Amino acid sequence: MMTKDIVDAHLARLVGRTRENRLYALRMWGAWLEARGDAGLVGASRQDVEEWAAQRRMAGVGARTVRTDLSHLRAWYRWLLETGRRGDDPTALVRAPAVGPSDRPWLGRADAERLLDASLGWEGGELGAQVHLWLLSGLRPGEPRALRVGDLRAHDGAPTLRVRATKTPGAETLTLPASTARLLDTARAGRREGALLLNPRTSCPWTKSAERGRFQRLVAHAGVPPVTPYGLRVTMITLALDAGFSERQVSAAARHASSAQTARYDRLRVHASQPVAPGLEDWIHASAAMGGDCACAGTSAS
Repeated sequence: MMTKDIVDAHLARLVGRTRENRLYALRMWGAWLEARGDAGLVGASRQDVEEWAAQRRMAGVGARTVRTDLSHLRAWYRWLLETGRRGDDPTALVRAPAVGPSDRPWLGRADAERLLDASLGWEGGELGAQVHLWLLSGLRPGEPRALRVGDLRAHDGAPTLRVRATKTPGAETLTLPASTARLLDTARAGRREGALLLNPRTSCPWTKSAERGRFQRLVAHAGVPPVTPYGLRVTMITLALDAGFSERQVSAAARHASSAQTARYDRLRVHASQPVAPGLEDWIHASAAMGGDCACAGTSAS
């Protein structure tokens, strides 16, 4: 089988931007290998991968971008291994460059509330549903535009929404807050088919450019710091963790593959670097001043 046919077979499993980004990464990787006269996409070695990543970093490419590119190569070579097209994975022992927390803009709790409230009244609430989906349910920017009328349903009396993921094939069903369900039901307006969310100015499905432009105007109207739809997803993850939901719960809500991925979006995690020892000492002394051990102290650690 020719390399192009193998690549096409690999890409057939993917959809949307993930497919586009994977193809771009493989083309870039293949061009680099071809320029060196190496074994090609299928036969590349671990040394090839490490040298390519190192050269990218020395050329000024950001650590996060190189990590993303490496993740595409890992997926490619794992698939080749799993399908018997090669006997090893040259990326298995390659270390990706370290990156810090996500630097995407996000909103604090008060600003998040301000934007949610503003979205309901501004221009007849034309973006209210999208803002609620991004900020409360953590949908990715393009996912509301892909919703169909039939995706809004009820299960055991609770409103649910079938969301087509932009990164993987298939769809997932999310439980909605009642406020979001009401906004979507209003948007549905009794229709039985078609796109769930329509631009009221055109009565057609929202385009990316129109939605982005109107959202920027809404943000300015609400008086909150500049933020993007993806920044609202970061906001959802950060505030949910701050509200006390477990990392596992938030990871599931964000539809992340692992809690480690969720942690990178937690913009308050930077404050977790505060030293524990001084606070622990104060807590111990406070307990002693109250006349003994606190009931919550529990048993000694083993």
